Amino acid sequence: MKKPLSGFSLIELLVVIAIIAILAGMLMPTLAGAQRKAKSIQCLGNLRQISLATVMYAEDNGGCLPRSTHSAGAYGQSPWGYAISGYLSRQTLAPSDPMWTNLLRSIYRCPLEQARTNEWSYGKNVYPELSPSETGGPTWTRLEQIPRPTATILYAEKMGGSMADHFMANFWSEGGQPEVDQNRHRPKSNYALCDSHVESLEFKRTYDPERNIDNWNPATAR
Repeated sequence: MKKPLSGFSLIELLVVIAIIAILAGMLMPTLAGAQRKAKSIQCLGNLRQISLATVMYAEDNGGCLPRSTHSAGAYGQSPWGYAISGYLSRQTLAPSDPMWTNLLRSIYRCPLEQARTNEWSYGKNVYPELSPSETGGPTWTRLEQIPRPTATILYAEKMGGSMADHFMANFWSEGGQPEVDQNRHRPKSNYALCDSHVESLEFKRTYDPERNIDNWNPATAR
């Protein structure tokens, strides 16, 4: 006599499918959060490479930091993105070089940003390249001139939709709007400081006039 065949009933099968769906729904936010965290860490790695390349550039140029498009042209120099490219690749790159496109899509772009042509995610603090007339006296064009490099912001994540490669932080106290993407990594953003270390911080820890915090200005960075 044959034994009766065993198996799932339709109800049991539906219950199993429902359980799998519930578990998947519980795991998806966790997986998405882990993926976002991994991209945030990759972004910190990008900024770390940029800041180390900047230090190497300074060591090869009498301690002088590269300039942004705010002032590079006036001094006959290449903006920082091009100036340090030789320390991030095998050679200093021009915009027409195919390797420049690769740099824009990798080290110069936060992986949480959608790909955009000829635009990068990071900008340089303009304070270290300001002239005496712009600062009212002191200048910080060389690394050794920055009083507290461990506290002074050098690079940060800029808001999308702008071709600018710098932050006009000297105008913020006069009512200018910070160009920083303050919430890219919810609720933080990534920063590189003048001693080449990187941190993920809330913007108010770098700039908060109500608490007299301005770590963009080398004269007030704490």
